[in-house]
Amino acid sequence: MERSMLISLIVILLNYVFESVIGSIVNPSLIFYVESVGGTADDYGKALSAACIGMTLMVTFYGNWVDSNGNKYQAPFACTFILGIVGSLVYFLASVLPKGFWAVNAIIFGRFIQGMGAAGKSLIQCWIATAVPHDNMKTVLTVQSMAGNLGTFAGPVLNILVAEINTSVAITSNYSIEINPYNSIGLLVLLNEVLIWVMFALFLKDPPKSKSNKSLALSDGKAATSKAGWKDILKAMKHFDISFPLVQQFLMYASFQLWMTAQSPVAANMLGWTPVEISQLSVVGSVTLMTSMALMAYLSTLKITDFTFIFIGNAAMVVAGLLNYFWWRLDTASVLTFTLPVLLVYFFYPFSGPANQSSYTKAVFTHPETADSVGLFQSLFTQASTLAGIIGPTFVTKFVLNTDTSSPFETTPWALYVPIASLLMIVGLLYEEFVLGKNELGLLKSKPNEEANDNDEVGPDETSNLVADKRKKSTRQSIVEINQVFSRKYEVDRRLSTEIPINGVLLINPFETASEAKLMKKLAQDKEEWEHLLRLDEEMEEMEMKE
Repeated sequence: MERSMLISLIVILLNYVFESVIGSIVNPSLIFYVESVGGTADDYGKALSAACIGMTLMVTFYGNWVDSNGNKYQAPFACTFILGIVGSLVYFLASVLPKGFWAVNAIIFGRFIQGMGAAGKSLIQCWIATAVPHDNMKTVLTVQSMAGNLGTFAGPVLNILVAEINTSVAITSNYSIEINPYNSIGLLVLLNEVLIWVMFALFLKDPPKSKSNKSLALSDGKAATSKAGWKDILKAMKHFDISFPLVQQFLMYASFQLWMTAQSPVAANMLGWTPVEISQLSVVGSVTLMTSMALMAYLSTLKITDFTFIFIGNAAMVVAGLLNYFWWRLDTASVLTFTLPVLLVYFFYPFSGPANQSSYTKAVFTHPETADSVGLFQSLFTQASTLAGIIGPTFVTKFVLNTDTSSPFETTPWALYVPIASLLMIVGLLYEEFVLGKNELGLLKSKPNEEANDNDEVGPDETSNLVADKRKKSTRQSIVEINQVFSRKYEVDRRLSTEIPINGVLLINPFETASEAKLMKKLAQDKEEWEHLLRLDEEMEEMEMKE
């Protein structure tokens, strides 16, 4: 890798460290800030959802901008940081407005603008997808994830320092703005945005242009173009192995939102914790998450099936969901009863995500309706988790958090949606495996005619073609599929769909199951074969023109 690209990559890693540090003080304190200006838990949920809505609206905009300007990043990043600065300023100034409606909605609006700016951070994944060789991608993503986790360790110390902030800034002789531990975070985020913007402007270089075969190296916009219409999409949804992973992705992220949303308000009410103690739990959670990822990297070498990973992940969510409801009580409050369900989710969440992604990807490549639309269906998979991120926080604060002061339970029976949803997913897995005959575990006996078809051993008869259909013998994916899979958009969508939100910072999960790694290796080989064949065609055409 060129020196300029290496420096750019270091800047990107520093960005993840700084973003994680800031996230470790923003999210734990958000509920306290909302309540300090007269807001409620419902307003807190709206603030969380607003950031996700802002991100959702702008992700495609930034991607199209990069596609249309020749893969140049400085202007889109400038827009990202400007929105981040404006959003942070609005977030800070909310405390100046009258308490209640105006101040609360200013916080929500500030979070919305911050989300619009944060959407531009997805450009980092675009940059990595185009600047880093595919063989080195996993290593870079692993280091990137570690950098994001590293920042959480500074959270408790920084929260202690922020808790001591109590000053004011004179605007006129008769008016001054109070700066306290809650609104000061807006200023810290603003300073962070300015610092990273300066670093990106000085050191981040645009990726070099691709040197791949011209016939195959289509622009990302063309590569990601889908031939599928709504009829094709609806037809594909009739396949259980496509629709089931989409439903599971939504429910999995919606379940995860329970802990990400309820953690701060419940910790404050149940244990009397402040942002300092909440950020300390996040440090333990980050260590737990890294341990789980390391374990998954090892287990993937043992060729464990996607079914097994998803089953274990859902079973753990059933246990954590039940513990969450029955242990989060005021009359039996303890650090153990509060933290154990949270840490169970941190540890077992990576089991389900990548395996579900792998199962879905294999299904998309299997059906003819989706053959030339793998990019579109990957985007749909990412949208499932995005939708959960929008709905989840508001749902949790509206229906799950208990406002009945006479009840010892911190959550209402609505919290049981997590174990119920996970149990339904287990039933769906068993149905697909044993009733539909997916047989990923190999426990079912294959039918004789299926074995014959798999081995191409069916004897000829009077209806057989004299010449075998080449499409049945060829296992190489089409050029359209290859271009979509190795496009910037597909890679970004694939990585975003496995992100894990920790303190509001989305950490990439670099882990891939053995089956998905095998599939991507096969696609890379197909890409090389197509490029070789197309080069031969170009050489033949040149020779014919010379003659």
